[in-house]
Amino acid sequence: NHNEICEHAVIGGQPQHTARPETVGKIVIGNHNVFREGVSIHRALKPDGQTTVGDNNYLMAGAHLGHDTHLGNKCIFANNSLAGGHVVIEDHAFVSGAVAIHQFCRVGQFSMIGGHARVVQDVPPFMLIDGQSGSIVGLNTIGLRRAGYPAEELTELKAAYRAIYRRGLSWTEVLETLKTEFTTGLASHLHTFLAQGRRGFVQERRSPPSSAATLRLRIADEEKRNIRAKAG
Repeated sequence: NHNEICEHAVIGGQPQHTARPETVGKIVIGNHNVFREGVSIHRALKPDGQTTVGDNNYLMAGAHLGHDTHLGNKCIFANNSLAGGHVVIEDHAFVSGAVAIHQFCRVGQFSMIGGHARVVQDVPPFMLIDGQSGSIVGLNTIGLRRAGYPAEELTELKAAYRAIYRRGLSWTEVLETLKTEFTTGLASHLHTFLAQGRRGFVQERRSPPSSAATLRLRIADEEKRNIRAKAG
């Protein structure tokens, strides 16, 4: 209900995929969304799948959501920003103009991606991505303050950020630290998001190569290196 669809927008178009199945899935849209001129959103690729758009989102002119994408609530997709198939974008994310998000990536809640960024790995929640480098340059504290989160929450979130990117912990230690030390509030979402990653995560721009901010794709990579070190 109460969705605004402007000129030349295509909502529920056929998925762009070489498989070209005879029967495709559907698109499910919530309430109070705005789809400006030339927005395109494709249906899911498989008959039992669905592309979803939540509530109160604003998609500006030329924005595109690929098949099987899941857009949360109160997100902003600026002009000519693109999300490939199977992308998941959590609530309150802000995607600036001309951003390209690779298929199967996830964009965490309250993250903000700068204009022209190329996103090929997951963007953790609450992070601020520089458009030029495509790297993390801090927390989206302005967005969180505007959303009404108290200073205490932001202080704890900053401590969790340092644990991930600044303390030189191994990937296993990062997950354990987040799980045991940050169990409530905004910071508690970081462990859940990072533990479910499969594509790796966007790095901090200032992180040294030796730090755990390299965020391995899987813990198994670290275990393999340990086995080789012991054998050698």
